[in-house]
Amino acid sequence: MDNWLYTEVLKEDDLRVPTFARQSTINWMKALRFEIINEHGSSTKEQFESCLRHFKAVYPKKLVPLNNSYIFESLYSSLTGSLSLQTSAKNFSKESWVLPSAIVSWYYSVYFSVLSMFGSTGQSVDDNHASAYRAFGSNLSDQMPHPLNMKATHVKNEEYSSLFPQYPEASSFSLSKTFPETEESAKGMILEYLSGNAKYYTWLTKDRILKKADFSDFRTKIAKEERNRRLPKTVAFMHCAFRYRGKANYRDGIYLTYGKASADETKEFLEDMKVVSQFAFIAALALAHRSPLKTEVVKFLEDVDKNLKGIDCMSSDECFWRVL
Repeated sequence: MDNWLYTEVLKEDDLRVPTFARQSTINWMKALRFEIINEHGSSTKEQFESCLRHFKAVYPKKLVPLNNSYIFESLYSSLTGSLSLQTSAKNFSKESWVLPSAIVSWYYSVYFSVLSMFGSTGQSVDDNHASAYRAFGSNLSDQMPHPLNMKATHVKNEEYSSLFPQYPEASSFSLSKTFPETEESAKGMILEYLSGNAKYYTWLTKDRILKKADFSDFRTKIAKEERNRRLPKTVAFMHCAFRYRGKANYRDGIYLTYGKASADETKEFLEDMKVVSQFAFIAALALAHRSPLKTEVVKFLEDVDKNLKGIDCMSSDECFWRVL
């Protein structure tokens, strides 16, 4: 039987749409890569200098960072996650089964870069992912370079307004279409994905309320007030990243590896994730450099060159962290 597994899945959940699940997963990363290069340059050195200019503008006053261990151990973990993607992009072309685990590597690379940025700005977060994405939306998102500063803001009831602070005129573009590689479509796809995540976290909040509260819907005034009180005020990049990892592990992971779609997208998808994770690392490195840790950043980069196991197997182009 063709697509037997998909047929079995539909028996339990007839809302699955594999074509959209795959296309939206791939297009969000394509759009992020496009915007990063378009805004900050194609080389990591260009991106570092762009991020450094950005952080000097948004943090004009002296920062008071946390301890070096928190900042630089997180940076190192971000680096190794990104290197994992770089190796995968180099060695795999059509092996689609590497994609779910690659998305996990991508997420943790980004996650640890964000932890480092919290440290560079003197903030600490609880040791769980929900605390990280909530704190990012509340305390870091507005200071991030484009497109990491995407933000969906709660307006009223279940309504959110999704935008890029630097490009408020940008509007949504369908994630189910082929990415035409234009600024308009890139910004639009990112906003479309952000809006979808705002709807998801709205659903998640409502579902949690109904499981614990004494009401069964949100028709009454008290139920609406509880919903509005509990809804996130901001849904930002790290909300999207966390759900992106979750979808690869659970609901949508099957569609990255299963079906008749061409496997030729695998290498390009890995390349896209590599570029985005590298940018997150470079942004965190630039923020540490912006804080009173310039000397420590230099020492960190020199230490990586000396003590990263396996570095002797890499070309100079693959050592993307060499930006100083």
